[in-house]
Amino acid sequence: MRIAPRRPSGPFPRALSTLLGLTALLCLAPAAQAQWKWVSHSGVVQYSDQPPPPGTPPRDILARPTPSSVAQPAPPASGASAAAAVRAGIAKAHAQQEEQRKAQEQARQLQAQVQAQQRAQVCEQARQQLQALDSGRRVRQPGPGGQLDYLDSAQIQAQRQQALAAMQSSCY
Repeated sequence: MRIAPRRPSGPFPRALSTLLGLTALLCLAPAAQAQWKWVSHSGVVQYSDQPPPPGTPPRDILARPTPSSVAQPAPPASGASAAAAVRAGIAKAHAQQEEQRKAQEQARQLQAQVQAQQRAQVCEQARQQLQALDSGRRVRQPGPGGQLDYLDSAQIQAQRQQALAAMQSSCY
């Protein structure tokens, strides 16, 4: 018979494991943030998770975060800058929607041009077919065996009706 080891129970072991987990997360948190290091205009070395102010010469930037450590920009600190960030986000979303709308409109215009070209081709073919049928000459068409057979007057009249219908739907 095998006896399982006794596990401690109660609030203390659970609190201890939670505390150890939180401590591990806190130790890893500083390493996860991007760090900038630069020399300010007054000659003091600055450390921050934000890039140096505009106008700082590149020679004064001592360290930049690696691309994998830069995740998201930090949220704005004040209410006014938060509102500006929200407005900028809304403006960006509107710009993206406008780009999508323009792309869809261009696609619709291209599709309309293709359809117009196809209608023009069908119209021209129907006109040529009607002209050939009305010429009074004998008309031949491939038969079931592949040989050319002459059309009788009923077949010519049916072909003529089809050509007229195609012209009505395609020519305008």
